[in-house]
Amino acid sequence: MRGIDFDYFSTLIGRKRAERLVRRSGLAPGSSPLPAMLDLPTFWRLCAENIQSLDDESHGIATEPVARGSLSVLFMSAKEGDTLGEAVERFTEAARLIRKECHFILGKSRGALHLSIRPLDGGSPRAEIYVECFAVVAHCAFRWMTGRRLDPLRLRGAAGLRSLGDTILNSLHVPVERSGNGVTITYGAKDVAAPILAQKYKAWGTPEFESFLNLLSEHEDTAAAATKARPTVLALIRSGARTQSAVSSALKWSPATLRRRLAAEGTSYRELLAEIRHSELQNMLASDISLSDAAEKLGLSDDRSLRRLCHASLGVSPRQYRQALRSAPREKPAR
Repeated sequence: MRGIDFDYFSTLIGRKRAERLVRRSGLAPGSSPLPAMLDLPTFWRLCAENIQSLDDESHGIATEPVARGSLSVLFMSAKEGDTLGEAVERFTEAARLIRKECHFILGKSRGALHLSIRPLDGGSPRAEIYVECFAVVAHCAFRWMTGRRLDPLRLRGAAGLRSLGDTILNSLHVPVERSGNGVTITYGAKDVAAPILAQKYKAWGTPEFESFLNLLSEHEDTAAAATKARPTVLALIRSGARTQSAVSSALKWSPATLRRRLAAEGTSYRELLAEIRHSELQNMLASDISLSDAAEKLGLSDDRSLRRLCHASLGVSPRQYRQALRSAPREKPAR
């Protein structure tokens, strides 16, 4: 899929907030036109930044703000299960208690599991978009817990969003059926029986986002990759190939061929690495990850190196960047 329409994002959080976040991120500096499309990692990050800004995981959908940490509670509860089936059951039970802005329904048939999430306000496009985002975050958390692709057997989305074209649900690369309200994800029997891995859940936002990037890389457009070096190299850098020689080896090209192919597209390995690091830095600062853990994930030696990177890339310190997110105006879009 090409990405997410800006109107999809602005419908979720409100036009003014969406424009402010996009301009603040440097995607449309000054008075330049707003982008018509947002790539999927950017859409995810801007949603995380909006949550930080509002201190509300529901993006203003719930009648009372859902403070950051609610999703962590849900996923840590889910992780206590031995299998995906048990994890989804625990997730559903916990969500019914602490996430009152949605209905959570769990069904079973012939070993398959059907997780449905429906907004209380079923007629609102905003609420339906929110539920799609919630469902994708949960799916990515389950992927991380099991270490599996978890390609759904069936994926249903709200009929009211049919006219929007690609939505965040399309990132799961399963045909989306449109009927009724909310989202239903169906997992097959083999996935339902998959064991939950012994991994530590440290902070809201990081495991789910890493799983989302892995999901996207699994479905890279191979036709485009055959003719364009840039998307392939970006995917390899995201997956951990952080040296020019590692990328060259993965592509079975010589370093000279890699440089020549990228130069023909007006870029270089160094520029693409800087682009990825800039994006990763913003993503981590929009999550609840500690600064020391962020430095480690970025391959930096210590917090001081993180501060230097942040000043060079964003013009402020990591703490100043987070403070700016949380001090943004808190107006909510009209219901």
